[in-house]
Amino acid sequence: MRNREIPKGLRDLLPDEMKTRRTLEKKAAELFTSFGYEEVATPTFEFLEVVEAGGNIREKLFLFMDREGGILSLRPEMTVSIARLAATHLQDEKLPRRLYYSTNVFRHVQPHLAQYREFWQTGIELLGAAGARADAEVISLAVKVMRDFGVENFMVSLNQIGIFNSLLDDSLINAAAKEEIRKLVEKKDLVGLAGLLEKMPINDQLKETIAKLPTLHGGLHILGKLPYIEQSRNAVEAVEELMAVHSALCSMGVEDQVLVDMGVLRGLDYYTGVVFEGFSPDLGYGLLGGGRYDRLLSQFGFPCPATGFALGMDRLTLVLKNQEQEAHRYLIGGDDWRAMVNEANALQAEGKIAELDVEGLSREQLTAKLEGRTNYSLIYIDAD
Repeated sequence: MRNREIPKGLRDLLPDEMKTRRTLEKKAAELFTSFGYEEVATPTFEFLEVVEAGGNIREKLFLFMDREGGILSLRPEMTVSIARLAATHLQDEKLPRRLYYSTNVFRHVQPHLAQYREFWQTGIELLGAAGARADAEVISLAVKVMRDFGVENFMVSLNQIGIFNSLLDDSLINAAAKEEIRKLVEKKDLVGLAGLLEKMPINDQLKETIAKLPTLHGGLHILGKLPYIEQSRNAVEAVEELMAVHSALCSMGVEDQVLVDMGVLRGLDYYTGVVFEGFSPDLGYGLLGGGRYDRLLSQFGFPCPATGFALGMDRLTLVLKNQEQEAHRYLIGGDDWRAMVNEANALQAEGKIAELDVEGLSREQLTAKLEGRTNYSLIYIDAD
């Protein structure tokens, strides 16, 4: 077969990238495990009905049909699958339960740099715990894992989705208009947002507050720049919850890498409370995202508060692969095969990388082969 192309939006992963990814996965697993999180896995595909419990994103799904006539979807993310897993297997378990995963997911998107149709996520879900402390644990772990990875100059942006939802509920506009406003706020499209709001029969003070959302990011003081908030009881409660989470994060020592951003809304419909995204000002795309989703598990018959986040491992690998130090290696050559094997086994038992010369080259040939490769040492064993 002469065709060496792969489908659009997919890619091969070469050794350097896989090495960086596995290093990141190991660091994440060690951190999550130290906080009591346990690893789980779910099927690569689910019934469409399960996937759409998280919202209608059918245009981004890879769909197919099984031989029994069921409509299936490759998983587009992991939170819904974890919710289904919990409702299936964990209803009789003591809560809270802490779970983590590392796996591939699939979305039918327009591919470009750092956005693929198959990509890798590592993340956590904290099930069965409501309140500011639970949110703070998850957000602090997002900060800690980025620190462990060695990501420099990064921040985690917080919002409370209830603030935005309460304002739009008060506006009495229809669902389609609400979705259009949400997209414009997320994109920080000030011109488009102002033009849309101008056409709508909304209270002027409420209109002014919504228009400001994309511009407000920084410390807690920005919450005082929303003129309509105090007129909405639900919005006030959401603000108080966000302030409680921020206070808890300060007690956990991560406040220097946390800010409030009224434009962070997350694209999935299941979020109900505090939401957040991790980013680096040096990059043009997000590195992690998550939040609270207290109603999702109820759709599977398991009423249970929950929160979590996922790391974009492909994007992190692109950021960090040049920081990976190349491990030292030993090349074992010679005339005595048994002695060569024993030497390689001994080095490998010490955790070192040892390669056997399977070509039967001479000392001179092996020395020439390693010329300029500073991470190699040659061990040559002559026959007695």
